[in-house]
Amino acid sequence: MGCGMSPRFERELLMIPGPTMVSPRVLRILSKPVISHWSEEFKEAFLEALRLTQMLFQTEGHPFILPGSGTLGMEAAIANIVEPGDRVLCVENGFFGERWSEIVEAHGGVVDHLRFDWGQPIDPKLVEERLQEADYKAFTIEHVETSTGVANPLEEIGRIARGTDAVCIVDSVCGVGGMPLKMDEWGLDLCLTGSQKALGAPPGLALLCLNDKAWSVVERREKPVADYFADLRRWGPVMRDPSGYFATPPTGMILGLLEALRLIAEEGLENRWRRHRAFSEAFRAGLEAIGLESFPARGYEAHTVSVAKVPEGIDDAELRKIMRERHGVIIAGGLGKLKGRIIRIGHMGSATITDLAATMSSLEMALKILGYELRLGAGVGALEERLLPYLSTP
Repeated sequence: MGCGMSPRFERELLMIPGPTMVSPRVLRILSKPVISHWSEEFKEAFLEALRLTQMLFQTEGHPFILPGSGTLGMEAAIANIVEPGDRVLCVENGFFGERWSEIVEAHGGVVDHLRFDWGQPIDPKLVEERLQEADYKAFTIEHVETSTGVANPLEEIGRIARGTDAVCIVDSVCGVGGMPLKMDEWGLDLCLTGSQKALGAPPGLALLCLNDKAWSVVERREKPVADYFADLRRWGPVMRDPSGYFATPPTGMILGLLEALRLIAEEGLENRWRRHRAFSEAFRAGLEAIGLESFPARGYEAHTVSVAKVPEGIDDAELRKIMRERHGVIIAGGLGKLKGRIIRIGHMGSATITDLAATMSSLEMALKILGYELRLGAGVGALEERLLPYLSTP
């Protein structure tokens, strides 16, 4: 193949902040023939997936698995909790935090904003102060702000939620399964995620859990939920007994999710959290070794995604194009006002040490091709050095 030609990769290395690479075990399940949603096999699988969802969120609360993306999970949360005229505090420090206000307004809620700079964490003290200023039905917050790589101090937020009637709604699409989230212990009322990130399953399912406080708000609402499909009271009987019917469930997707959740259970949540932290610290060490500056505030970096500033003089689109076309490695650029300013690398779910090293190597070579000064291998070496203590621990 001549120089400059783009090889075709049958298997690309997907290192964006979701969807993520999927385990061969999950792929094998997805390749099986479609089964009936009335079958005993599916009923038992769905019930097991719901139990493992409770394990994932560390809750005894009410689990739901709905066909749709994480955005459907966000919509279901608002559609069921918020009634027209209810005030909601949207706590925002990035692209997805800001999305909440649009969903609230679409369902007739009245939005108050508490904004923080993109790349900076949420200050729990300021959240507490704002919640005391008005009678809020709910407040929304990101666990991991996928657009910036910031992990917000969720445990402290939960402590605040316990002292208020407002329902604490948490988007953990880029967090749960890769970072600690202890819904009951921390006092979080409603948490949601998507199947395609740290869970290691394909996109297409939204997972939610509500504690008794949140579920009582749903049951006591005065007006019907405006979104028929996202009405959790319609889905509730199916979650308790999957042999019931509200809408046809995506049987293959749920079986694939179940296998991904089984993998998480086999690894153990504590071990999985430790692996993601080790991967995150190692990848950031590699970025630092080649002179790339981390975008999120120090000490608040997510363990599921690394976000770095694009060096001056480097075109981020061209950088990502070289990585994709010459090496078959795919990373993400910035969203919204960060477009062209950052790159985002996901290292969660089924990602391996080999995947991390290959991504760092590809990044180094692409930067070098674009004229960026670095010593090839510096990033990979720093990544490996940081991983050694993790690999040496039984």
